[in-house]
Amino acid sequence: MFYNGWVQIPYIVFMAALFIGAVVLVIILARLMLAATAALQSYLRVQEVKMELLIADGTDEPQL
Repeated sequence: MFYNGWVQIPYIVFMAALFIGAVVLVIILARLMLAATAALQSYLRVQEVKMELLIADGTDEPQL
């Protein structure tokens, strides 16, 4: 029932490769989430500054 030959070595290598691949994918996903969060915060700050400038201008016509 148990194999004592060369079958276990490729299986262990394959499982290690799958584990390393999963860790790499999690790291890439986390970095993408951080980059997207930073981009969203930057965009929201730009919109906030635009609104502050429009309010400070005193006119009703947006000049973007």
